[in-house]
Amino acid sequence: MRFSIYLNPQTRGAEEDVSIIETTVDQAVRATRAGVQGVALTEHHFSGYNTYGNNFMLASHLSSQVPDDTMFLLAVAVPTLHNPMRLAQSCNLLDIMTRGNLIVGFAAGGSPVEYAGLGRDPSVRHEQMMHNLEIMERALDKKPEDPPYEWATAFEKGSLRTRIMPAAYHASRPKFARATQNDEGVLWTGRKGWYLFTARETADVIGPRLKLYTDALAEAGHSQEFIQERLDWSLVQKQVIVRETDEEAVAFARARMEEMGAHQKKSFSMTGDIKDSAHLKSVVGVSPQNPDEFLQRAMIVGGPATVAEQIEAFAGAGVRHMSLLFNFGFMTPAESGRSLDLFLEQVLPRFAPAPAGRLRP
Repeated sequence: MRFSIYLNPQTRGAEEDVSIIETTVDQAVRATRAGVQGVALTEHHFSGYNTYGNNFMLASHLSSQVPDDTMFLLAVAVPTLHNPMRLAQSCNLLDIMTRGNLIVGFAAGGSPVEYAGLGRDPSVRHEQMMHNLEIMERALDKKPEDPPYEWATAFEKGSLRTRIMPAAYHASRPKFARATQNDEGVLWTGRKGWYLFTARETADVIGPRLKLYTDALAEAGHSQEFIQERLDWSLVQKQVIVRETDEEAVAFARARMEEMGAHQKKSFSMTGDIKDSAHLKSVVGVSPQNPDEFLQRAMIVGGPATVAEQIEAFAGAGVRHMSLLFNFGFMTPAESGRSLDLFLEQVLPRFAPAPAGRLRP
């Protein structure tokens, strides 16, 4: 089992933003220097989630502060919210900054506040995600001598006359992943040969999902070496609370879910005039507004021994990489730092570190 630290802190207001970002950077550096092998960053805007906002920029900043072989995982970037030419450029530049140790994951997103703020129509987010990804890939593959590439999304259009600059560290593009929770998305990802990012499920659900993914990779004709490397860095994401006892951890988790649920409810109440906003409330999957279900499917909670046991259950289901979120639910630095310290000191040493190394081109 290998681990990455997932960075998605929430803010109550502008007065907290600077200290939260400083804490986020400090915890990423501390975790990777203690043996955590990856850093995962997500994309949210305007909603109180992911205080730093720009995952490409923060990943670039962190790349010079963590061990050289640290893997960076964008989990995720939302293609529909980006100009596809700028997205391609950002992916390649970050690939260089991380010395090729990068996997960029993509998903359609699920927050109407974010779509509204960036002037996008959420009712077409899935088809536009796939369309924008196709445009981005074609742009990344274009050579200067090729004819101009005329492209258009639902929101803008352009003509690429030369090529995407810069090129990526190893080739024309970095490694890509798709974040998905359904079988159709898993099959698409395996056939594409991308990494699989998934979350918010129990080990008994994740195991069959990984088998479906593995079978799709094999049916697409990929070698065993290729498949094993994809499984090494595909991920399952969990929100983690570690305390000295199970009882203390669960009590703290329920308090965090109460505040997260109230914030989510308030955020979604602002978007009733946005097209497809009612459906968007359901695409986020399990919600902290249903605490018992959220605790079971989205979280790992307990004393160090219990947390280790829950992680071992995922290892038994075939999971090789877990991306763990410690700072969430409007925690103070001390509150999130306590979980992280207990994990680094008492949980991480129970798992033999997976061999480190750079991604193959």
